Amino acid sequence: MASPPARPTQAPGRSTRWGHRFLICPDAELLRRQMTKLAAGMGPVDTVARKVFWGDDEPFPQGFWPELTTQNLFSTPTVLVLRRAEMLKAEVWDRLDEGLRLQASTVLPVFCLEGRWKDGKPPVPVFLPKRKLWQTAEERAWVWQSSGLTEATLPKFLDAWAKEKALDLDSQAKRALLDALPHDALAAGLELDKLELAAGDAKRVTADMAELIAPHGDMDFFDFMRGLAARPESDPEAVRGVWARVLDDQLRPSGDKILFQLLGYVAWQARQMWMLCEGEEHKVRMNPRDKPALTRMAKQLGRAGIARIIELTLDANLGVISGARRPDDTLESYVAQLSTLLQPSQPGRPA
Repeated sequence: MASPPARPTQAPGRSTRWGHRFLICPDAELLRRQMTKLAAGMGPVDTVARKVFWGDDEPFPQGFWPELTTQNLFSTPTVLVLRRAEMLKAEVWDRLDEGLRLQASTVLPVFCLEGRWKDGKPPVPVFLPKRKLWQTAEERAWVWQSSGLTEATLPKFLDAWAKEKALDLDSQAKRALLDALPHDALAAGLELDKLELAAGDAKRVTADMAELIAPHGDMDFFDFMRGLAARPESDPEAVRGVWARVLDDQLRPSGDKILFQLLGYVAWQARQMWMLCEGEEHKVRMNPRDKPALTRMAKQLGRAGIARIIELTLDANLGVISGARRPDDTLESYVAQLSTLLQPSQPGRPA
């Protein structure tokens, strides 16, 4: 059970500067984007700290309370994130209600409710609306919610992307992209980055560009991933197959094709592994034949390893689309890093 928050050194009752926020969405990438917007409102990006705790940790992380109530020595603005807050018990919400009255003025607490929506309704615990922190958030419009990328929300996501990038997207191209894009913001974002690159100086996205979008779901990249995880001494053929494909791709005129397909697929795989690692097997949609192997990989990597995969994927994607790195060099480096991370002897769990 969670302990009451520690009393701060300053007198209680002081006014808080930032208030608090509720973010309700099942898509981790959309949550990340919204938190980035909140942080941007607190100051320059390099001056705002972000600290993350998990609501499904048992027992509740005691380090959360001093972060909430203790005034920062250097007055550094801090986004204090509590992920998977929908898993909290009623008594913890009571303590959060009390803790917000002692909230440090430098801190913006953000509570993320990440469960799946049912019948169009957000996963708000039935007892939460009775708490003052929820009522205050509703009164002051501190609640942001999204059901994630669905058939209903994907068009708005696509329009926002085209507007932000100043791209011409006609109705035919839009229909083609809506049919091809995955309903996952991280994977969809990687695919749209690729289309922005393809649009070039013309700034025009055409329907035939939808063919550049990597298939999402079961595909032959699963064998590629298994090859990355293979140990050279036990399965040399699998390892040779991976690097043969990399070398073959470098000889092709469009050497970046496999890279962006791989980036999109790995982003999708990382999301599946995260759910498997968190015991949400029922939410994973993939070939049942492949699920046991992916489950073993997810347990081996753990949260830190899966997060590292996502970080490598984003870095590789950004390096190419920014022009800082060549696609063939990026592919070789990315595959080597993934292989090291996925090796059984290298579980990828940094201290």
